[in-house]
Amino acid sequence: MTITRDPAARLLGWLVRPSVVDGEGRVMSWSNPRHPGYPYPEIAGYLLSILAMEGESTLDIRDRIARRLVSDISPAGGVGRGGADYVFDSAMALAGLIAHESAGGVLSDDFVTVNLTARRAGTGLSTADPNHWSVSYGCHLLKVVIALYACDERGPRPTTSALVDRLVAELTGLYDNGRFRANASSLLTYLHSCCYAVEGLLVLQGRGHGEYGDLIRGSARWLAEIQTSEGGLRAFHDGRDAFGTLHTDATAQAVRIWSIVDATAFQEPITRGLGFLAEMTTPVGGLRYEPGSDDVNTWATIFGLQAARWAYEGGKWQWIV
Repeated sequence: MTITRDPAARLLGWLVRPSVVDGEGRVMSWSNPRHPGYPYPEIAGYLLSILAMEGESTLDIRDRIARRLVSDISPAGGVGRGGADYVFDSAMALAGLIAHESAGGVLSDDFVTVNLTARRAGTGLSTADPNHWSVSYGCHLLKVVIALYACDERGPRPTTSALVDRLVAELTGLYDNGRFRANASSLLTYLHSCCYAVEGLLVLQGRGHGEYGDLIRGSARWLAEIQTSEGGLRAFHDGRDAFGTLHTDATAQAVRIWSIVDATAFQEPITRGLGFLAEMTTPVGGLRYEPGSDDVNTWATIFGLQAARWAYEGGKWQWIV
């Protein structure tokens, strides 16, 4: 079973349902009446970016999301969850607001640049382990270059180039035979954050910042090698074996990566990946986070929408959200 253009349209339709975007413009992490999600500003940024690509037809809902996202900015100038502000979340929200040109306000990029300069992934109190990928200075932050470049296009800043250079120099050091380790203190790869790193490299390469073809192709091949027979990708890899449940977010990200790198060479893993995503698509159009879960996940559906389209139309680094 593979995703076709019609299911891709269903994925888009699910993303604008009231269960995903409420009347106040909050974007929920997932939809599940028995296990409600939570408002997630990072994912609001992704949704703004992808809806902006749909044009004027999404203007009203984008206005609502943008107004809410601006109101969610903390006194520190960032966004996050659980009492902490995160550089990555703030960067994705910033990129979404910039994509939505008619937004009534702009998320300050100072939070992103100041904390990246200090090699911090966030500020405030967090209940997560300090070594957890999401709160550490890790490989996922390579994707922040999307927001840094988007800000630069609105008004060039002399600090951007040096900051990007340092991010690349320090975080590409986490590359290990096709995979990115989560951070300097970990030997593990979390597939979701690893794919974020590859996405950042695709943007850097596309913008002519450097030559990362070997790393990008190496990661694309590695992702194909560890793909399961079901077509999905497991959550973790320790350098020898993949383990954990199959996740739709990382699987959709891998399909996007393969579609950009070489859709012909990676046709088989793309087809298997789409088959897994199709099996995980609910009747109303969203993607379950993992097999057996009733959490219909917002960011996985956003990535899955692009994966489904790019498999037929080809992918471009400029479209990565």
